[in-house]
Amino acid sequence: MRPDQIAVQLYTLRAETANDMLGTLRKVATMGYAAVELAGFGNSDAQAVGATLRKLGVRACAAHIALDRLEGSFDEALADLRAIGCDQAVVPFLPTELRADGVAVAARLNALAARLQAEGVRLAYHNHDFEFAPQQGGATLWEQLTANTDPALVGLEIDLFWADVAGVSPAELLGRHAGRVAMVHLKDRAPGVERRDAPVGAGVLPWAELIPRAEAAGARWFIVEQDHPQSPLADVAQSIGYLRGLAAA
Repeated sequence: MRPDQIAVQLYTLRAETANDMLGTLRKVATMGYAAVELAGFGNSDAQAVGATLRKLGVRACAAHIALDRLEGSFDEALADLRAIGCDQAVVPFLPTELRADGVAVAARLNALAARLQAEGVRLAYHNHDFEFAPQQGGATLWEQLTANTDPALVGLEIDLFWADVAGVSPAELLGRHAGRVAMVHLKDRAPGVERRDAPVGAGVLPWAELIPRAEAAGARWFIVEQDHPQSPLADVAQSIGYLRGLAAA
């Protein structure tokens, strides 16, 4: 992992971006983040965000876009991606009503990915913990999705924290999908039995082992994220400080 491969998922900073998206971009650039992953545009829009990123020299490495928006507003979503200079879309979450039939969802992902690929955009799927729960018939949703999507079309954004919460070894998961892992989400797991996230390096996950595993699996971006940060700006600053130290070691 190089320092210029470290990004931040702006969902972590949603309270800040809702009030000052462009100012928040300037703050994360000052922290040393080389890239951001978008989850909407806060109180701004794609054109202003793209212009600000170019001015700051920060890349938009990916954007989280809901499946129904990608399918139902394809041209609009594509225009937003182009405005921010982004060639990687990520389906971040599946609503409950879609989780019972991973084969059907996989078919939708394949079709969508083919459309995006024709426009020069890659598609990936981001996990939480629910994908690893047993389904009727024995196969998990994760198994259904990964077995029935075309690896040449649909990449994976593996959230190592959520895999660990689900009782799946993050290291084993990375090895199982080597060559298909486009990005990884990095948030630590706080000590104790609660499913609480923490800044990278402040919890129990073995990052000195997991980062090389992610590299070997093909990850191009290492994306800091917390769903429930205690102090969002301070937490992402702490995470990049730890990761830059790890990269230099």
